[in-house]
Amino acid sequence: MSSIDRYHKIRRVLIYVLVANVAVALGKGIVGYMDGSIGMVADGFHSLMDGSSNVIGLIGISLAARPRDEDHSYGHSKFETFASMGIVLLLLITAVQIGESVYGRLTSVNPSVPDISALAFLVMGVTIAVNISVSLYERRQGKKLSSVFLVADSRHTMSDVYVSMSVIASLVAVRMGYPKVDALVGGVIALVIAYAAFKIMKEASFVLLDKAVIDPSQIEQICLSGGEDEILGCHKIRTRGSEAGYWIDLHLLVEPDITTRRSHDIASHVERRLKNFFGEQTDVIIHIEPGR
Repeated sequence: MSSIDRYHKIRRVLIYVLVANVAVALGKGIVGYMDGSIGMVADGFHSLMDGSSNVIGLIGISLAARPRDEDHSYGHSKFETFASMGIVLLLLITAVQIGESVYGRLTSVNPSVPDISALAFLVMGVTIAVNISVSLYERRQGKKLSSVFLVADSRHTMSDVYVSMSVIASLVAVRMGYPKVDALVGGVIALVIAYAAFKIMKEASFVLLDKAVIDPSQIEQICLSGGEDEILGCHKIRTRGSEAGYWIDLHLLVEPDITTRRSHDIASHVERRLKNFFGEQTDVIIHIEPGR
Protein backbone atom coordinates (compact mmCIF):
# COMPACT_ATOMS: atom_id res chain seq x y z
CA MET A 1 0.00 0.00 0.00
CA SER A 2 1.41 3.39 -0.98
CA SER A 3 1.61 6.19 1.56
CA ILE A 4 -1.03 8.14 -0.40
CA ASP A 5 -3.48 5.22 -0.27
CA ARG A 6 -2.77 4.81 3.42
CA TYR A 7 -3.56 8.44 4.19
CA HIS A 8 -6.74 8.29 2.10
CA LYS A 9 -7.95 5.31 4.13
CA ILE A 10 -7.08 7.07 7.42
CA ARG A 11 -9.01 10.12 6.24
CA ARG A 12 -12.07 7.99 5.45
CA VAL A 13 -11.96 6.40 8.93
CA LEU A 14 -11.78 9.84 10.54
CA ILE A 15 -14.81 11.06 8.61
CA TYR A 16 -16.88 8.09 9.79
CA VAL A 17 -15.78 8.62 13.37
CA LEU A 18 -16.43 12.37 13.16
CA VAL A 19 -20.06 11.81 12.17
CA ALA A 20 -20.57 9.35 15.03
CA ASN A 21 -18.93 11.64 17.60
CA VAL A 22 -20.98 14.69 16.62
CA ALA A 23 -24.22 12.68 16.82
CA VAL A 24 -23.29 11.32 20.27
CA ALA A 25 -22.25 14.76 21.54
CA LEU A 26 -25.50 16.39 20.42
CA GLY A 27 -27.60 13.66 22.03
CA LYS A 28 -25.89 13.88 25.42
CA GLY A 29 -25.52 17.66 25.38
CA ILE A 30 -29.13 18.47 24.48
CA VAL A 31 -30.75 15.99 26.87
CA GLY A 32 -28.28 16.88 29.64
CA TYR A 33 -29.06 20.60 29.24
CA MET A 34 -32.81 19.92 29.29
CA ASP A 35 -32.51 17.88 32.49
CA GLY A 36 -29.94 20.18 34.14
CA SER A 37 -27.28 17.46 34.50
CA ILE A 38 -23.70 18.74 34.65
CA GLY A 39 -22.47 15.18 34.23
CA MET A 40 -24.32 14.65 30.96
CA VAL A 41 -23.40 18.07 29.59
CA ALA A 42 -19.75 17.47 30.52
CA ASP A 43 -19.87 14.09 28.83
CA GLY A 44 -21.40 15.77 25.78
CA PHE A 45 -18.51 18.24 25.66
CA HIS A 46 -16.13 15.32 26.01
CA SER A 47 -17.66 13.73 22.91
CA LEU A 48 -17.66 17.07 21.10
CA MET A 49 -13.93 17.31 21.74
CA ASP A 50 -13.65 13.88 20.12
CA GLY A 51 -15.27 15.39 17.06
CA SER A 52 -12.98 18.41 17.17
CA SER A 53 -9.97 16.11 17.38
CA ASN A 54 -11.21 14.30 14.28
CA VAL A 55 -11.26 17.61 12.42
CA ILE A 56 -7.70 18.33 13.59
CA GLY A 57 -6.77 14.82 12.52
CA LEU A 58 -8.18 15.38 9.03
CA ILE A 59 -6.08 18.52 8.68
CA GLY A 60 -2.99 16.79 10.04
CA ILE A 61 -3.43 13.76 7.79
CA SER A 62 -3.85 15.99 4.72
CA LEU A 63 -0.54 17.69 5.54
CA ALA A 64 1.22 14.42 6.39
CA ALA A 65 0.17 12.88 3.05
CA ARG A 66 2.35 15.31 1.10
CA PRO A 67 5.29 13.61 -0.64
CA ARG A 68 8.90 14.35 0.21
CA ASP A 69 10.33 17.54 -1.24
CA GLU A 70 13.58 19.50 -1.16
CA ASP A 71 12.70 21.20 2.11
CA HIS A 72 11.33 18.05 3.78
CA SER A 73 13.57 15.21 2.68
CA TYR A 74 12.21 12.95 5.43
CA GLY A 75 8.61 13.60 4.41
CA HIS A 76 5.76 15.24 6.33
CA SER A 77 4.66 12.35 8.57
CA LYS A 78 5.21 14.32 11.80
CA PHE A 79 2.24 16.51 10.95
CA GLU A 80 0.17 13.55 12.10
CA THR A 81 1.90 13.74 15.48
CA PHE A 82 1.42 17.51 15.67
CA ALA A 83 -2.29 16.87 15.13
CA SER A 84 -2.23 14.64 18.22
CA MET A 85 -0.83 17.57 20.20
CA GLY A 86 -3.81 19.61 19.02
CA ILE A 87 -6.06 17.04 20.66
CA VAL A 88 -4.15 17.56 23.91
CA LEU A 89 -4.89 21.29 23.87
CA LEU A 90 -8.60 20.74 23.26
CA LEU A 91 -8.82 18.17 26.04
CA LEU A 92 -7.17 20.47 28.56
CA ILE A 93 -9.48 23.36 27.68
CA THR A 94 -12.49 21.07 28.09
CA ALA A 95 -11.26 19.79 31.47
CA VAL A 96 -10.87 23.35 32.77
CA GLN A 97 -14.34 24.38 31.59
CA ILE A 98 -15.98 21.37 33.19
CA GLY A 99 -14.04 21.96 36.40
CA GLU A 100 -15.37 25.53 36.58
CA SER A 101 -18.97 24.27 36.22
CA VAL A 102 -18.43 21.68 38.93
CA TYR A 103 -16.95 24.25 41.30
CA GLY A 104 -19.88 26.59 40.69
CA ARG A 105 -22.44 23.85 41.42
CA LEU A 106 -20.70 22.66 44.61
CA THR A 107 -20.15 26.14 46.06
CA SER A 108 -23.54 27.61 45.15
CA VAL A 109 -25.81 28.51 48.08
CA ASN A 110 -28.93 27.43 46.21
CA PRO A 111 -27.73 24.95 43.58
CA SER A 112 -30.17 23.81 40.92
CA VAL A 113 -31.32 20.19 41.22
CA PRO A 114 -31.25 18.14 38.01
CA ASP A 115 -34.57 16.66 36.87
CA ILE A 116 -33.48 13.38 35.31
CA SER A 117 -35.86 11.90 32.75
CA ALA A 118 -36.08 8.38 31.34
CA LEU A 119 -34.85 9.81 28.04
CA ALA A 120 -31.51 10.63 29.69
CA PHE A 121 -30.92 6.96 30.55
CA LEU A 122 -31.90 5.90 27.02
CA VAL A 123 -29.55 8.40 25.39
CA MET A 124 -26.64 7.40 27.62
CA GLY A 125 -27.18 3.71 26.89
CA VAL A 126 -27.25 4.28 23.13
CA THR A 127 -24.18 6.51 23.19
CA ILE A 128 -22.21 3.92 25.16
CA ALA A 129 -22.98 1.31 22.50
CA VAL A 130 -21.99 3.74 19.73
CA ASN A 131 -18.73 4.71 21.46
CA ILE A 132 -17.67 1.11 22.02
CA SER A 133 -18.27 0.33 18.34
CA VAL A 134 -16.46 3.46 17.16
CA SER A 135 -13.45 2.91 19.45
CA LEU A 136 -12.98 -0.72 18.41
CA TYR A 137 -13.33 0.17 14.74
CA GLU A 138 -10.91 3.08 14.98
CA ARG A 139 -8.32 1.11 16.94
CA ARG A 140 -8.52 -1.83 14.51
CA GLN A 141 -8.06 0.49 11.53
CA GLY A 142 -5.27 2.34 13.34
CA LYS A 143 -3.33 -0.89 13.83
CA LYS A 144 -4.03 -1.99 10.27
CA LEU A 145 -2.91 1.33 8.78
CA SER A 146 -0.10 1.93 11.33
CA SER A 147 -1.60 5.29 12.31
CA VAL A 148 -0.44 6.78 15.60
CA PHE A 149 -3.24 9.31 15.44
CA LEU A 150 -6.04 6.75 14.98
CA VAL A 151 -4.76 4.58 17.82
CA ALA A 152 -4.47 7.61 20.13
CA ASP A 153 -7.91 8.85 19.13
CA SER A 154 -9.45 5.41 19.71
CA ARG A 155 -8.19 5.47 23.30
CA HIS A 156 -9.69 8.91 23.67
CA THR A 157 -13.02 7.59 22.36
CA MET A 158 -12.90 4.58 24.70
CA SER A 159 -12.49 6.93 27.63
CA ASP A 160 -15.94 8.21 26.69
CA VAL A 161 -17.36 4.77 27.50
CA TYR A 162 -16.04 4.76 31.08
CA VAL A 163 -17.09 8.36 31.54
CA SER A 164 -20.61 7.62 30.27
CA MET A 165 -20.93 4.70 32.68
CA SER A 166 -20.08 7.01 35.57
CA VAL A 167 -22.64 9.50 34.29
CA ILE A 168 -25.33 6.82 34.36
CA ALA A 169 -24.38 6.06 37.96
CA SER A 170 -24.68 9.77 38.80
CA LEU A 171 -28.11 9.94 37.16
CA VAL A 172 -29.26 7.07 39.35
CA ALA A 173 -27.91 8.89 42.42
CA VAL A 174 -29.79 12.06 41.47
CA ARG A 175 -33.03 10.11 41.09
CA MET A 176 -32.39 8.68 44.58
CA GLY A 177 -32.06 12.19 46.09
CA TYR A 178 -28.31 12.87 45.93
CA PRO A 179 -27.95 15.75 43.44
CA LYS A 180 -24.37 16.63 44.39
CA VAL A 181 -23.20 13.29 43.00
CA ASP A 182 -23.89 14.69 39.53
CA ALA A 183 -21.40 17.53 40.11
CA LEU A 184 -18.84 15.18 41.64
CA VAL A 185 -19.02 12.90 38.61
CA GLY A 186 -18.51 15.96 36.43
CA GLY A 187 -15.29 16.60 38.37
CA VAL A 188 -14.17 13.02 37.82
CA ILE A 189 -14.82 13.42 34.11
CA ALA A 190 -12.63 16.53 34.07
CA LEU A 191 -9.79 14.50 35.64
CA VAL A 192 -10.28 11.65 33.15
CA ILE A 193 -10.07 14.12 30.28
CA ALA A 194 -6.91 15.69 31.70
CA TYR A 195 -5.31 12.24 32.13
CA ALA A 196 -6.17 11.32 28.53
CA ALA A 197 -4.46 14.54 27.42
CA PHE A 198 -1.35 13.61 29.41
CA LYS A 199 -1.13 10.13 27.83
CA ILE A 200 -1.52 11.43 24.29
CA MET A 201 1.06 14.18 24.93
CA LYS A 202 3.51 11.61 26.30
CA GLU A 203 3.19 9.33 23.28
CA ALA A 204 3.42 12.22 20.81
CA SER A 205 6.55 13.56 22.54
CA PHE A 206 8.31 10.22 21.95
CA VAL A 207 7.93 10.74 18.20
CA LEU A 208 8.78 14.45 18.20
CA LEU A 209 11.90 13.88 20.33
CA ASP A 210 13.04 10.91 18.22
CA LYS A 211 12.95 8.42 21.06
CA ALA A 212 14.47 5.02 20.21
CA VAL A 213 11.59 2.76 19.17
CA ILE A 214 13.18 -0.64 18.42
CA ASP A 215 15.42 -2.83 20.55
CA PRO A 216 18.91 -2.83 18.90
CA SER A 217 19.34 -6.54 19.67
CA GLN A 218 16.25 -7.30 17.57
CA ILE A 219 17.67 -5.41 14.61
CA GLU A 220 21.03 -7.13 15.03
CA GLN A 221 19.32 -10.52 15.01
CA ILE A 222 17.51 -9.68 11.76
CA CYS A 223 20.73 -8.45 10.15
CA LEU A 224 22.52 -11.70 10.97
CA SER A 225 19.62 -14.00 10.06
CA GLY A 226 20.25 -14.14 6.29
CA GLY A 227 23.14 -16.58 6.36
CA GLU A 228 25.66 -14.32 4.61
CA ASP A 229 29.07 -15.53 5.79
CA GLU A 230 30.64 -12.16 5.01
CA ILE A 231 28.63 -10.39 7.72
CA LEU A 232 30.62 -10.26 10.95
CA GLY A 233 28.24 -8.14 13.01
CA CYS A 234 26.55 -4.75 13.28
CA HIS A 235 26.67 -1.83 15.70
CA LYS A 236 25.85 1.86 16.11
CA ILE A 237 22.18 1.05 15.63
CA ARG A 238 19.81 4.01 15.84
CA THR A 239 16.03 4.06 15.45
CA ARG A 240 13.26 6.63 15.53
CA GLY A 241 9.75 7.18 14.18
CA SER A 242 6.51 5.35 14.90
CA GLU A 243 4.30 2.58 13.54
CA ALA A 244 3.52 4.89 10.62
CA GLY A 245 7.16 4.54 9.55
CA TYR A 246 10.48 3.69 11.20
CA TRP A 247 13.92 5.10 10.43
CA ILE A 248 16.81 2.70 11.05
CA ASP A 249 20.51 3.59 10.80
CA LEU A 250 23.24 1.03 11.42
CA HIS A 251 26.84 0.08 10.67
CA LEU A 252 27.29 -3.36 9.13
CA LEU A 253 30.61 -5.13 9.73
CA VAL A 254 31.74 -7.29 6.79
CA GLU A 255 34.81 -9.17 5.65
CA PRO A 256 37.37 -6.54 4.57
CA ASP A 257 38.43 -8.25 1.34
CA ILE A 258 35.04 -8.55 -0.40
CA THR A 259 34.22 -6.41 -3.44
CA THR A 260 32.23 -3.20 -3.37
CA ARG A 261 29.51 -4.88 -5.45
CA ARG A 262 29.23 -7.75 -2.96
CA SER A 263 29.07 -5.26 -0.06
CA HIS A 264 26.25 -3.45 -1.83
CA ASP A 265 24.35 -6.71 -2.42
CA ILE A 266 24.68 -7.67 1.25
CA ALA A 267 23.42 -4.25 2.37
CA SER A 268 20.45 -4.58 -0.01
CA HIS A 269 19.58 -8.01 1.39
CA VAL A 270 19.75 -6.72 4.97
CA GLU A 271 17.60 -3.72 4.04
CA ARG A 272 14.99 -6.04 2.47
CA ARG A 273 14.86 -8.21 5.60
CA LEU A 274 14.31 -5.17 7.79
CA LYS A 275 11.55 -3.86 5.50
CA ASN A 276 9.88 -7.26 5.42
CA PHE A 277 9.84 -7.34 9.22
CA PHE A 278 8.99 -3.73 10.09
CA GLY A 279 7.01 -2.71 6.97
CA GLU A 280 7.62 -1.13 3.60
CA GLN A 281 7.41 2.37 5.11
CA THR A 282 10.68 1.69 6.98
CA ASP A 283 13.62 3.85 5.89
CA VAL A 284 16.94 1.98 6.26
CA ILE A 285 20.44 3.46 5.98
CA ILE A 286 23.35 1.01 6.19
CA HIS A 287 27.00 2.00 6.47
CA ILE A 288 29.42 -0.75 5.46
CA GLU A 289 32.74 -1.00 7.28
CA PRO A 290 35.46 -3.68 7.56
CA GLY A 291 34.97 -5.99 10.49
CA ARG A 292 38.62 -6.86 11.03
